[in-house]
Amino acid sequence: CFHNLQSLNHNTTFSLEALCDGGSRSQAAANFYCFLVLEKQKALQLHQRAPYEDIVATPGPMFFD
Repeated sequence: CFHNLQSLNHNTTFSLEALCDGGSRSQAAANFYCFLVLEKQKALQLHQRAPYEDIVATPGPMFFD
């Protein structure tokens, strides 16, 4: 999904719902786990407005390193 990293900036967002659309439940679980790991590594910052709402990721401080 990150096929064009040169065009990304700090305002870029990634929707977990959009990334999982059309995939299996196991693929959705794997994407969710990857979001958590990347947040732990400070590569992503995760935002969720309310429980059960979409999780939106933005580049974290280590994303471009």
